[in-house]
Amino acid sequence: MITEVADLDIDKILEVETLSREAVAHFKEQVYSLKENREKLDAKINSMRAHLKKEHDGARAKDLTLLLGICEWVVGNVEEASVLLKEVKSRKIGSYYLGKCYQELGDYAEAMECFERAKKADAEEFDICMNIAETKRMAGNIEDALEIIKKFSKSHRDSAELHYQWGYCLDTLGEYDEAFSHYEQSLQIDQNYARSLFRCAFNYDLNGEDEKAIEYYERCINLCPSHINAYSNLGLLYEDKGNYDDAVYCFETILDAEPTNQRALLFLKDARSSGAMYYDEEISKKQGKESEVLNIPISDFELSVRSKNCLEKMNIYTLRDLTRITEADLLSFKNFGETSLNEIKVILSQKGLRLGHSLESGSETELFTNKSSEKKMQIFDAISELEFSTHCKNILSMLGIETVEDLVENTELELNQKGVNQDYINEIKDVLSKIGMNLKTNRNSAADLEDNDAEWPV
Repeated sequence: MITEVADLDIDKILEVETLSREAVAHFKEQVYSLKENREKLDAKINSMRAHLKKEHDGARAKDLTLLLGICEWVVGNVEEASVLLKEVKSRKIGSYYLGKCYQELGDYAEAMECFERAKKADAEEFDICMNIAETKRMAGNIEDALEIIKKFSKSHRDSAELHYQWGYCLDTLGEYDEAFSHYEQSLQIDQNYARSLFRCAFNYDLNGEDEKAIEYYERCINLCPSHINAYSNLGLLYEDKGNYDDAVYCFETILDAEPTNQRALLFLKDARSSGAMYYDEEISKKQGKESEVLNIPISDFELSVRSKNCLEKMNIYTLRDLTRITEADLLSFKNFGETSLNEIKVILSQKGLRLGHSLESGSETELFTNKSSEKKMQIFDAISELEFSTHCKNILSMLGIETVEDLVENTELELNQKGVNQDYINEIKDVLSKIGMNLKTNRNSAADLEDNDAEWPV
């Protein structure tokens, strides 16, 4: 597994003379193991596109076309990849990845033709035969697919891919128990075989075995590259379980990779909405419990007669009344001494309260918790979820400010220094105030502003 971006030497990996399917598979795993690796490949793709336009040497242009086509496939730009790979389909590896593109695009006849062309050099090439079997299954020719798979039942009985393909064919035929047996055999051979893990999770999901489904989906998302549908299905299960923060994480992860994924956008909105309702209910319950405690009468406690008489004369009858008076106020009352004061403190501490707390906090709800603003930030985590004007959202996006947390780390002066005019700053302050948030006020040194200016795009 790659641990540093420097380890990903794209030029060395993508040498035409030594390029193989195994190398590309390993390369893809490396690309998806770190965000920085993916960004590095994106930059390389842009560079390769520019070089291809200027390349006049025919042989070198073909090599560059092949490499660019494979890179486009690796990052999921399947249509762009197919256009490039058509130009080099006479090469075995070019034909193979063109077949992968056609398969993903649903053009199974063309995919079959490409895989067969790639296989001509070695009629018994196992992995290409599995691609052919898979394509036949996807096209609905299950029996033909099984016939190919069973030819390798002895020679490749220890192949996780063989048992996965076999299980999927049986799954499609409705032979679920036997299919599941093959998925399990696949995982016995390779416990991290992503495709079999997903099929097991999916079947558990369909059968209503949520805990097992969650276990297997979680194993799926811990692999590189991760199965996008694993995140989607896991997010829905988390939401059903009331784990809204985990559900939001799953859908946001999908949108990090595919910002326009409509299903993820819809699911994220629902999860946030459900989470908001859940938090409102929790706050309501907590406020009800707080009210019950605050309304407990003083007479319910064992106080000395002197203390009770003093409190009555001061019109203090409940614990709520005690949270609204200070220690100094009590001691200033005639005949109320240190002994009585200590009695009161003990009573309040037993209930998690103290003298004058309501006066300090300005809110009785905050006697027990002050997390409401924190919850609001979680609910409205993304700037896109807030009621900003389109122009204001665009400005914040250009500045790299995507979340409420990012925004409130700025002062009004800092935003102004970054080019946000006062009208938009006023809009930002107004929207933040509606969710109980404010811009930062304690970062105004010239040094801070200079450091931050260097990080923002012009």
